[in-house]
Amino acid sequence: MCLLIGPTGAGKTLLLKSLQAGNYHALKGWAPADLPATVPTTGTNLMTITVNKSRKKEVTVREVGGAMGPIWKNYYSDASAILYVIDVSNRCQVAAACIQLLTMLTHPQTADTPVLLLLNKQDLSSVMPQSEVEWLLRLQDTLGTASQAVNVVEVSAKTGQGLDIVARWIHDNHKDSPAQSHS
Repeated sequence: MCLLIGPTGAGKTLLLKSLQAGNYHALKGWAPADLPATVPTTGTNLMTITVNKSRKKEVTVREVGGAMGPIWKNYYSDASAILYVIDVSNRCQVAAACIQLLTMLTHPQTADTPVLLLLNKQDLSSVMPQSEVEWLLRLQDTLGTASQAVNVVEVSAKTGQGLDIVARWIHDNHKDSPAQSHS
């Protein structure tokens, strides 16, 4: 199972629904009325997404609401990969997200779990330049000291930008649990 976490309002639910739709490039032509409706997740949300249509590889993704940050650690042991979403149009959120990111990366149960850091909301005019995001997150230091593999991708759950990369990363990094591989 993949774990999808990040601060409240980062765009996790729309990202998950967009991945589930599987029409990453088609999203670019969507009008705002065509976007799936979302509400802030209180608790958890389980969805199955297809990450390789030709082989019909499906992966279950557990989204845990941003307000549940203090208990995200309870879900680490079930995660074969972690997607961490940050709204990079919100400077206050980026600064606060750094603490949550470091807490997750240094937790013993995530030491060998690959992490994909998603810099979301690239479609907004208020998006921070990547150099500023890297500076606020101390990204070079963070990546240099992380025990696990961490990849970074710029995305827009709204337009579909980068979602093909996310699906490919999930495909390449997700490992079936023993219970899943026998079903």
